[in-house]
Amino acid sequence: MQELIFKVEFLSDIVLPATSNTEGNIVQLDFIAGSNFLGMAAKEYGEYENSFDVFHSAKMRFGDATILNGGKQTYKMPLSFFHKKLENEIVFNSLIEDFSKLEQLKQFRNGYITKDKDISFIEYNYSQKSAYDKDNRRSLDKSMFGYSAMRRGSLWQFTLKYDGISSNDLERIKINLIGINRLGKSKSAQYGEVKISLSGENENIQNSTLKEEVVLYVKSRLSLIDEEGNPTYALKYLCEGLKEENIVYEKIQLRTSTFTPYNGVRQTKDYERICINKGSVIVLKKISQTQLASLENGIGAYLSEGFGEILVNPSFLDVNRFTFKESTKEQIQKEVLKVTDGTALFLQKRKNTQQEALNIANEVHDFIKENPRLASEKMNSQWGTIRSKCASEEDIYESVKRYITHGIAKEKWKGSKTTTLLAAIKNSANPREFTKLLSMQIPKLKSLQEDTPNEN
Repeated sequence: MQELIFKVEFLSDIVLPATSNTEGNIVQLDFIAGSNFLGMAAKEYGEYENSFDVFHSAKMRFGDATILNGGKQTYKMPLSFFHKKLENEIVFNSLIEDFSKLEQLKQFRNGYITKDKDISFIEYNYSQKSAYDKDNRRSLDKSMFGYSAMRRGSLWQFTLKYDGISSNDLERIKINLIGINRLGKSKSAQYGEVKISLSGENENIQNSTLKEEVVLYVKSRLSLIDEEGNPTYALKYLCEGLKEENIVYEKIQLRTSTFTPYNGVRQTKDYERICINKGSVIVLKKISQTQLASLENGIGAYLSEGFGEILVNPSFLDVNRFTFKESTKEQIQKEVLKVTDGTALFLQKRKNTQQEALNIANEVHDFIKENPRLASEKMNSQWGTIRSKCASEEDIYESVKRYITHGIAKEKWKGSKTTTLLAAIKNSANPREFTKLLSMQIPKLKSLQEDTPNEN
């Protein structure tokens, strides 16, 4: 099949719950399901030349998106990776390592790795919310809830595979995907804005050579179907002709889940799906070349939504033990000690927000102290305009630069004042909030200077 690679940039926090539940401890996904991109492309369902081929057959497959680590593609942590309890440095691979000589091993279950074994963890922001009482125009009593959202600014990647799709339909899919889109929960509020663009080539880390034993790494969720069309976990349904004696159960590491997808167009839930999760490792022996080709072409149902993708003998499963890079050890320790209680997450989020506000205030104080001339001249109207630009979604640096270097404002900002302000915005840890606070403080400072009586 042919492939197109897309990059996804989070312009806001993204909420992607793993279930459709609205109460209780809601688990969040650590990837973007391919069904999200299928939904974006289906906005013009009736305009396609062959809508059935695009959305209801395996000819078009919208893959899951995973986070990028330094521009490198990542893969869900293989469930065959273990570490000694309370020791996270050395990783043992259950496919090769003899565990009889080791004691108290613990399975890695979180995070993503690159082919070079760099590790990444998804970072979340927790926000406490309240439902709205329309009648009384205030927060609704006894209706507090919380969202754990993946942080904005991160970069992700997904693959679109296709075969036998017309050029017109393919072009329409590109038009619907590329640009600003929204995904996830609470899209009408502060969450869900992403920017999608075409990216480079996909990397190949698998070895399709037929061996005595073949290792299958589950790259996306698998939904197996038996001969009567019922969902099943039985591995003999991975491909046609597979028998129990072909499955090496003692080397297999699986995790499973269930979920009920919600169809927004029909406004109802679909049938419950049972899945073999990403990162699972399956070992088969004595299979034929035809069976191997069938496995590589996709396994099970819902292929159009990104299900059923596997890697054959991936290179990162070739070693029996290794050590993650020094820069990632601190990340692993943080993940092991990570607090998941909602109240604790809320308090931690509030602390981080307060610390960030203090840091920005210190930046503004230092800037005004080093550049008193900007606070001494009558430029209140210019600072008011700059503050208003902080409310837009446009890049604040480019927006301010265009304003102070063109038009009427250009006369007020001539000389070194322009380069001084732009350099401060560009070098700030949070350019938008820095600019907003600075544009509020300088007019206040000027007002105080004018109101202070002259003692002389």
